[in-house]
Amino acid sequence: MFRIVFLLAISGLIRSLCEAASLSPDITTGGTVATTQHHHHHHTHRPHVTREPSENGIATFQYDHYCHLMAYMAGHKTCYIYAIHPDDRHLVHTESGMLLLEVRIMTLSINATEPYSRDDLVVRSGLLARLCPNTYTLIDLN
Repeated sequence: MFRIVFLLAISGLIRSLCEAASLSPDITTGGTVATTQHHHHHHTHRPHVTREPSENGIATFQYDHYCHLMAYMAGHKTCYIYAIHPDDRHLVHTESGMLLLEVRIMTLSINATEPYSRDDLVVRSGLLARLCPNTYTLIDLN
């Protein structure tokens, strides 16, 4: 009796796993048979040339953990300075948190115009002052 219940449980498990993996269970042999459908797609073999120019850009982010400032250096001679709020400082410890901060900074930079003092940056963060050359414009994001 136990053997029949065990075999029924195993066959049910095999059936559910096969359904999840899109396989057909073959209970008689205890194996699985893969069923595939071939789709015949017609593809062109020559490359498609677009008329749009390629878009390139470089974004550099630097975080100074001593003063909790983050700089976003855009390719157009501008450095954006963002002071990370104490409630958000835990975000710098994970990749997803850093990405969240980077997206927030890029979003804020779209309409930002408030200048940031170079003297203040030199005093607060020598690291970020070296990242943003003197020829770059400094913009405060908060």
